[in-house]
Amino acid sequence: MLIEFRVSNFRSFNEEQVLSLVAARRDAKHPDSLIQCNGFDLLKSTVVYGANASGKSNLIKAFWIMKSIVCGSATKSNLGDPIPGIFPFRLNLETTKKPTRFEVTLLLDDICFLYGFSATRERVHDEFLRVRAPNAKERERTWFRRTLDADGNTDWEFGGLFEKETKGLKGNLQSTRDNCLLLSYAAQFNVKCLSRLFLWFRNNLRVEDMSDNPDPLKQETARAAQGNEAFFGRVLGLVRDADFGIEKISFQPNILDSMFKEVTETSAPAALDIQTLHRVEGSDVPIAFDMREDESNGTNRFFALVGPFLEALDDGRVVVVDELECSMHPLLTRKLIELFQDPEQNKKGAQLIFATHDVSLMDPYLFRRDQIWIVEKRQSGASVLFSLYDFETEERPRNTEAFQKNYLAGRYGGVPSFGPFFENLEGR
Repeated sequence: MLIEFRVSNFRSFNEEQVLSLVAARRDAKHPDSLIQCNGFDLLKSTVVYGANASGKSNLIKAFWIMKSIVCGSATKSNLGDPIPGIFPFRLNLETTKKPTRFEVTLLLDDICFLYGFSATRERVHDEFLRVRAPNAKERERTWFRRTLDADGNTDWEFGGLFEKETKGLKGNLQSTRDNCLLLSYAAQFNVKCLSRLFLWFRNNLRVEDMSDNPDPLKQETARAAQGNEAFFGRVLGLVRDADFGIEKISFQPNILDSMFKEVTETSAPAALDIQTLHRVEGSDVPIAFDMREDESNGTNRFFALVGPFLEALDDGRVVVVDELECSMHPLLTRKLIELFQDPEQNKKGAQLIFATHDVSLMDPYLFRRDQIWIVEKRQSGASVLFSLYDFETEERPRNTEAFQKNYLAGRYGGVPSFGPFFENLEGR
């Protein structure tokens, strides 16, 4: 489970910004929205609002870039390759030369992992992993740290269980490439104590942008449903309940894709044609629709999300989504969010973090104040991140406030500030 995410000097973020999923202790609203584990009260879902170009998508990108570097720096890059995705804050002459930094705090199998690194396009500057048991008296231990000294050399420090498990590998690990993370490189040596952390990034952190083509996600949902009858039943149940008029769904291998893969001897499974069956009034014979060609954008995106969402609930994953509401009715988006909020559906501690412009979701009946976050761009061009609970006590929104109305009125920030031309349109 994710406790906290930090990012600095990345795109529109200059100074360090913190997204915390630790619930405010003095807020008793919506107890079902919390995961109680090892002394932590963690939020099941978090929504991020802000004006266009405020930095919402950059926050989602920060999750994706951190995941990509962790999962790919050892296997997808060679000596001298630039580190992909590193874009420092460019509206300050000093920050363009400084490294970008990412950090996460996670609770995995009753162990608290604090992991982070900083990097430029050319090299990793520092990387660290600290570990502690939340309820244990033992102090926090540093398992490893690498730092770049003034002469451009890397200093290494190993400790704790990591040092014990890598006694014969010390020389290999200290030869980690400048553009590669130690966490990624050590995973290639199957260092057992790091497996939970590395696999969390690879398998348990999902980052999606719903403004992109949903076809890859639809294929994922279709394959998962095709290979598991119980899972297919849950997918079909949600699609039926969404009131699209769909009675059944069927999957068939795409003939052209199958032929291509047979000729090229590609082992990847062929793409599936997804058909939906609709009832015809006055007839017992349903009519088949092609999902991609005949169904709405909203239907396609809903089907695309259902698979990853159900898998996240089953496995306790963290799902991070940009533009969750894309092409979907607000009530449909709300139902997807409620899957994560519902203690009967979410028994494994799955978490949802998403950015949206749908202010109808800014509802005190759906979210606590500490679940609603706002990204706002300052005069310097830098984005800042804060929750409704972060306001000073005398200015903090009440639990009973009309969040949507007050947000649109500009009380919380994070809304566009129009120029004179647009401001004057109202009086014309």
